[in-house]
Amino acid sequence: MKKLIGYLGLGAIVVAGSLFGYKIATDSEFRGRLTRGAQDMYKESKRKVDSVTEDVALKTAQMTKNPKVNQDWVSNQWDMIGY
Repeated sequence: MKKLIGYLGLGAIVVAGSLFGYKIATDSEFRGRLTRGAQDMYKESKRKVDSVTEDVALKTAQMTKNPKVNQDWVSNQWDMIGY
């Protein structure tokens, strides 16, 4: 019985994915809305990152052990003042 439920669930997921893929492939308006939504999310997240303070950027770089966070923040600050 559990296998049958598993197969039905898997089948439902495959059908839903196929329908979603078909919708994306055939509906340009839907593709445009998805693209605009993704671009809006990217812009919003970039805006939030741009507004962080130096302390937050430094702590984030230390916590994630990723110096690129701090480097990007410094680069952004130089860009904001025109260099």
